[in-house]
Amino acid sequence: MANIILKNIKKSYSNKTTVIDNLNLEIDDGSFTVLVGPSGCGKSTTLRMVAGLEDITSGDLYIGDENVTKVESNKRGISMVFQNYALYPHMTVKENIEFGLKNNKVKKEERNRLISEVSSIVGLDEYLNRKPSDLSGGQRQRVALARAMVKTPKVFLMDEPLSNLDAKLRNQMRSELIQLHKRLKSTFVYVTHDQVEAMSMADKIVIMDKGKIMQVDSPKEIYKNPKNIFVAQFIGNPAMNIIKMEEHDISYGFRPEKVKLEKERNFKGIVLKGQVITKEILGSEVIYCVKIDSNDVMLRTSNDELKVDEFINLYINIEDLYYFDKDGSRIYEEIKIIELLEIIECGGKIDEKAI
Repeated sequence: MANIILKNIKKSYSNKTTVIDNLNLEIDDGSFTVLVGPSGCGKSTTLRMVAGLEDITSGDLYIGDENVTKVESNKRGISMVFQNYALYPHMTVKENIEFGLKNNKVKKEERNRLISEVSSIVGLDEYLNRKPSDLSGGQRQRVALARAMVKTPKVFLMDEPLSNLDAKLRNQMRSELIQLHKRLKSTFVYVTHDQVEAMSMADKIVIMDKGKIMQVDSPKEIYKNPKNIFVAQFIGNPAMNIIKMEEHDISYGFRPEKVKLEKERNFKGIVLKGQVITKEILGSEVIYCVKIDSNDVMLRTSNDELKVDEFINLYINIEDLYYFDKDGSRIYEEIKIIELLEIIECGGKIDEKAI
């Protein structure tokens, strides 16, 4: 069993700066969990504490049933893959993969068996006698993965392992990592700032900001039911539109792809009037920016016929609206939502009453 539990974790540095404060998180055994958030949010620090590369100021860390808070990194049953590969340039691919096995006094016959097994899984059979300088970025990352896999760890930790690859290779490696996880059935903990990686790879996403967890959920729930404005705007491309009602200390939001350009039959929702100010063509889809009062509202649609400076109506159904209080937390209460709809109308944001 290789679940991970972080209980009341705090991380402070000698200058008394606290980067993680009272963090509580359980990572399920065998899951592909992605920690995501902006630079400086604490995701890499959290991963490094799990790895034993950063001391924990206070709190407890469990891997499986064992409290490993004070246990040395090499005794935690984990392997870590970094974004810079950290390969030994003077060694061949095979020597890089078997380095840790030699240190652990694994016999030569067993080393060869393990190397043959993992190199086959990650597609390195024909590169075993090459040096890292003779490999592409994707091949070097496969060597780093093979070196981690050969130790048969309980947990794989990955710190932005694809960030140095070009877009095409990142897409390919994402697919390969998903397949690798299914094959190994180990616990994967993966750090990234890229929401596409998080949404496409994870079965559980942990969104962090300023050392705190903002939401933990499946990709589907994170997208459909964000608990606060931070999550709502972090996940989604373009980000969720948020319109603040200054006089009432509340905000409402809607996703760019949920906006309709024509009124549907039996429409129930709000109608916003605005002017198209930019148009960005992305193949089969177009992203428009529409100026509505002082707000720039993003619209994602297959309609490529709108023109810059054109005045248009935007139709948003009731079920596609989200509501947030002054602190940015989601409002769920039905009675409160009805009141908010009335406030939106009175605030002059609705072109016509359609509720």
